[in-house]
Amino acid sequence: MLRRSHKKSRGGCLECFTSEAPPTTSGASSRSGSPGNLKGPDVTPISDHSPLTPSSLYNAELSQLQGDDSRHNRSLDEPLNFNHLELLAHLTIDKNMFNLGVGLDDYYASLALGLKTSLKWPYLMHQILAYAARHLAFIHPEQSEFYLQQAVTLQTRAVSLFTAIPLEVDQSNCMPILFFSSVLGHHLLADTLGKRDPSGVDGFVDQFVQCAQTYKGVHSIAISAWPLLMESELAPILTRSANFTSREPRGDDCQCVNELVDCTTELCEDDKKACREAIKYLQVGFDAAFEEEPRDGPPNRYQMISEWAMLVPPEFTSLLAAKKPEALVILTYYAALLHCGKHLWQVGDAGTYVIGIIGDYLGAQWDRWLEYPRQTIARSLE
Repeated sequence: MLRRSHKKSRGGCLECFTSEAPPTTSGASSRSGSPGNLKGPDVTPISDHSPLTPSSLYNAELSQLQGDDSRHNRSLDEPLNFNHLELLAHLTIDKNMFNLGVGLDDYYASLALGLKTSLKWPYLMHQILAYAARHLAFIHPEQSEFYLQQAVTLQTRAVSLFTAIPLEVDQSNCMPILFFSSVLGHHLLADTLGKRDPSGVDGFVDQFVQCAQTYKGVHSIAISAWPLLMESELAPILTRSANFTSREPRGDDCQCVNELVDCTTELCEDDKKACREAIKYLQVGFDAAFEEEPRDGPPNRYQMISEWAMLVPPEFTSLLAAKKPEALVILTYYAALLHCGKHLWQVGDAGTYVIGIIGDYLGAQWDRWLEYPRQTIARSLE
């Protein structure tokens, strides 16, 4: 059973979806049973016998929120307004919002499909608008507080609506769930990379681990319906993405960190295996970032920046959460990959920041293993 809860904070909803076991996927015909109770706390559940419509989901939760002013922001009760229309317009104007996504060669076709889908699924619409607000907070720093509050409010509603649904993935809902997981993941990553916690490594790693667990949890729900998704309009994009993440690494950017994992006596063999898998995806990311002639059509060369946190094994995420030095060194290689995409709005100077705080945390005895990430930063300054 997946239990999903959420809490509201200035950073948005980051507390849910951490189970790795996806629910049972149904085909076109209904199957008996349910994948489990996926409703969040203090949300009126929708009866299994009532029609599962956007309006019933919205009204059921709205009724509950209106009855509890002490625990919910009243702004959650507001209908969509002209501020939200501004966010919707921004989606259609600025392609840079989704610059880490797949299928950007036909941005407007993908956007049209996403918006068409979101009209039937309010949780998706709220999350898309939340991400638009997050982007506007970046491009209008003088109004960032206003837009960030919009982003938090809309994301909180999105997650609350999503967790209120007794979810069984089928042909009718696999597309909106996949869209939701993708946009939510991009949003959480932007929040994580933009945060400068005074606690340094402790704050960043905790935030990154939470981001990775949430992204992976929601995505696992969507991917449980892979055969159904491959029959949908998303099939070409998903095929391209799968071709990218299944590439074999070619370069030697991660040679040193692989040596670290091989020679350490501080990790068991299962942990080493998890680290090697995380490193493999990083090398695929470096290969794409540095390749002159893109393979497999026109991909997004920075796709791994957004997908690495989702792809790494849960065992590696646990090593990061425990702040194992070997896992932190691997994280600096991710930071080096971030630095390759420093021109992206979600990234900026995050790579430099992460390498710096991890280097300070580990101390001089780990300098040998941090040489490549530090050289990546240095080369960009020449």
